[in-house]
Amino acid sequence: MEPLFSLLFLLLLPRPSWLYSLHNCSIDSTDPQKIDCNVHELYRIPSDVPKSAKYLSVSNTNIQLIRQSDFSGLTELQTLDLSRNQISLIEDAVFSHLSSLTELNLYLNRLTNLTDHMFTGLSNLTVLRLDYNNISHISELAFAPLIKLQELRLWGNLLSSISDIVKIVSLCPLLTFLDLSKNPLTSFESEQVPFPLNITELHLSLTPLRRFSLHSDVFPRLQTLRLSDINTDLQWDVSDKAFLKSLRTLDLSETGFSVETYQLIFQSLESLEKLSLSNVDLNRGLLDGACGIQTLQTLDLSLNHIFVLNDSLLLSCSNVTELDLSGNSLKDLGPSSLQMLTRLSRLDLRMNSLTEVPLTIRNMSSLTSLSLSGNSISKLRCLDFSGLHRLKVLDLSYNELTNLNSCVFQDLQSLQELYIERNKIHYFDDRFGITLPNLLVLDASENNIEELQTGVFRNMMCLTDLNLDSESVEVMLLTEGTFDGLTDLRTLSMSPIACYISPPAGVGPQSSSRGRSQLQQVFNLPSLQTLKITVFETHFTDWTKDLLQGLDNLKVLFIKSSFIESPDSKMFHHTPHLLNLEIRNTDEWLPGPELFQPLTVLQTLDLSENHLKSVDFLFEANLTQLQTLKLQKNDVSVINERVFEALPSLRYLDLSDNPFVCNCSNADFIHWVIRNKQVYVNGAYQYRCESPPSHQGVLLLEFDTRWCWESVGFFCFICSSALVLLTLLPTFLHHFLRLHLLYGFYLLRAFLYHRQQRGRGCAEIYDAFVSYNVHDEEWVYRELLPELEGRQGWKLCLHHRDFEPGKAIMENIVDAIYSSRKTLCVISHQYLLSEWCSREIQMASFRLLDEQKDVLILLFLEELSSNQLSPFFRMRKLMRSRTYLSWSGARGHRGLFWERVRHALQSGAQLPADDPLPTDE
Repeated sequence: MEPLFSLLFLLLLPRPSWLYSLHNCSIDSTDPQKIDCNVHELYRIPSDVPKSAKYLSVSNTNIQLIRQSDFSGLTELQTLDLSRNQISLIEDAVFSHLSSLTELNLYLNRLTNLTDHMFTGLSNLTVLRLDYNNISHISELAFAPLIKLQELRLWGNLLSSISDIVKIVSLCPLLTFLDLSKNPLTSFESEQVPFPLNITELHLSLTPLRRFSLHSDVFPRLQTLRLSDINTDLQWDVSDKAFLKSLRTLDLSETGFSVETYQLIFQSLESLEKLSLSNVDLNRGLLDGACGIQTLQTLDLSLNHIFVLNDSLLLSCSNVTELDLSGNSLKDLGPSSLQMLTRLSRLDLRMNSLTEVPLTIRNMSSLTSLSLSGNSISKLRCLDFSGLHRLKVLDLSYNELTNLNSCVFQDLQSLQELYIERNKIHYFDDRFGITLPNLLVLDASENNIEELQTGVFRNMMCLTDLNLDSESVEVMLLTEGTFDGLTDLRTLSMSPIACYISPPAGVGPQSSSRGRSQLQQVFNLPSLQTLKITVFETHFTDWTKDLLQGLDNLKVLFIKSSFIESPDSKMFHHTPHLLNLEIRNTDEWLPGPELFQPLTVLQTLDLSENHLKSVDFLFEANLTQLQTLKLQKNDVSVINERVFEALPSLRYLDLSDNPFVCNCSNADFIHWVIRNKQVYVNGAYQYRCESPPSHQGVLLLEFDTRWCWESVGFFCFICSSALVLLTLLPTFLHHFLRLHLLYGFYLLRAFLYHRQQRGRGCAEIYDAFVSYNVHDEEWVYRELLPELEGRQGWKLCLHHRDFEPGKAIMENIVDAIYSSRKTLCVISHQYLLSEWCSREIQMASFRLLDEQKDVLILLFLEELSSNQLSPFFRMRKLMRSRTYLSWSGARGHRGLFWERVRHALQSGAQLPADDPLPTDE
């Protein structure tokens, strides 16, 4: 009997196909409609992608073929990324199910041919990426379904004919972006374009282009043209400036044209605003031609090996407002080399070899953005930024600065963003304080700042974002009042910090207890919403309740600590609005449920990499709003599934990289993962067991839990015995008393549940209610209705015609039966299989039993055996009703058949049945 019990148990388990986890994909923790299936071992599109997905990425796999059924049912999908695969064949109409798709990425595959029906159904597609394939042929009708296509990237293929490309893209009337870079195109001539195009951006970079000729206005809306990385000399032939009147951006970077070609290009442009001459053979004549375009505003001269910028090189470029000189290995700029640029607002001097701020930028009053990142500047002089009253963004990152004197910023009263990360700064000038009244963003991360004095930020009252992260110092000491004045600060990141307070200058040592009592004065930041801190063991062994005091509006908290001994249970009482909490890298932490109880609105909790051995503390943590729980890389071996019952809002769970044990202690958790339909368990199919040794490396969900319920012999005996009794008793009752039991059952049901219908006193407004299956509808319309309503004049009730719209179906059935004198059931094989037909005859039978009148007429359309009849029809035999009619038995006596039906419909009439009801004998 025990094997029988085991079999029954397995049959009752939910099927593994219902598992709310994906075999080869993962769901984004913040967006359940974003699916990522970037698994290298994948060889076809996963079949278990949720139908509700709006974003699907199947990238970096070994998929070679896309089949017609691969995306069936994904009607809500908007973005599909199939990049970086081995796809060489896409079957016709593969994307026909993706009616909502707007972006399709097939970058870096092995397609060679685009067929007529490859993109069928993509009527809403706006972006199509086909770059880096081997496409040499595109069928003329391939893009015909793409009526809303706006952006097409064909970069890095084998297309050689512009005329063929134009003919194909002409089927996309909304196309504005076309990338043909790195194709074997040798010429682009207006004669190859028979009609004007709506293209606004055209890329022809990295092509062997030798001729560019415009003799007609085929690009009336062209705004951006990219011709970079063309190493052959180009024959430029534009007969009229008006043909490029809309051009605003031109990229000529890394080109090797002759000076004459550049001059011809510049002479044909009259509205150009942005020009890139990066990595070209730069000379004064070339710049004079470029800057001769009166509308030019942005000039990119990066990567041109300009070691010294003399005072005359940019003389003709006085109208430029944005200048990029990055990556030139500049060591010096002439004192007047930029002074002629009186309208310059943005200057980029990144990645050069400057050792000090150039004198030439002083008093450039038009500057609003200046980048000196990636140089070798070690010291700032007080007058370096003098006269830059309008400067809003200053980037000094990745230099060798050791300190910041307040005098440096005396003229930068409009500065809003200051980036000084990756320097060697040890301290801010705390004697006078840096005065930047409009500063919003300060990034001082990765410096050597070891101490922040009182009031160091007091003259930065508008600061909203402050980053003091650093991995190069052992600890950063905070003084009482360090953050005074930062009433608008929204984001603070600092590490590592010592969570005790060093005394203000000139004050003697304080006890550790007093230091902890002053923690509230460190983080008294009422507007702070995001806090990221790192704490080290050597400086802090106790988390006090005051640590987060003053952070009433905190919503995001990230704590990285190498040691947490005993966090105060009231630590989070000061952060009632916390939505996202992340605590990582603790060594010996045993959190209690009371720690999280104040976090009643917490939505995301990440406790990864904390060496946690149990998550039972979550059972009483009162995290009723928690939606995302991440517990990766801990030491959890057994999971109590009752924990998740205490998290009613949980939708996302990640327990990957934990040392699970494969024994019966995890059986309930395994079954919870299988049967739960609310929580997505990320990577559940990849969870592996670490113990016992016999199961090491085995997938957790493949552990056979059947024997966990068979370990106790007595329990199995009791269950098996009960199962036998429960099986034999119904069998005995059915064999000997089935008809009497059925009669008593239906009589009781009629008495209890349907006397109320008779009590309603429903008027009998129909002669008969016709109960039939939709498959027999043709016979009802062709034979029954013309005869009974047409010739005989009976008033019939049919569900499709007489049911009241909006009323429940069951209520309509009950009303129809009790408002009709008779119920005529048209019985066939299909009728016996219909749930609603069974309910209709069941209700009619209840009325028959209740009123003791023959109100039920059975009309058999075809021969039926007794085994096919439900208990409701066999019950009629028990009642010995005699009103049975057989259409198949009427044969050629149809008139006599309809006469019998007429007599049966007459009140109180009972005729001997022309065909006996099938029997059980």
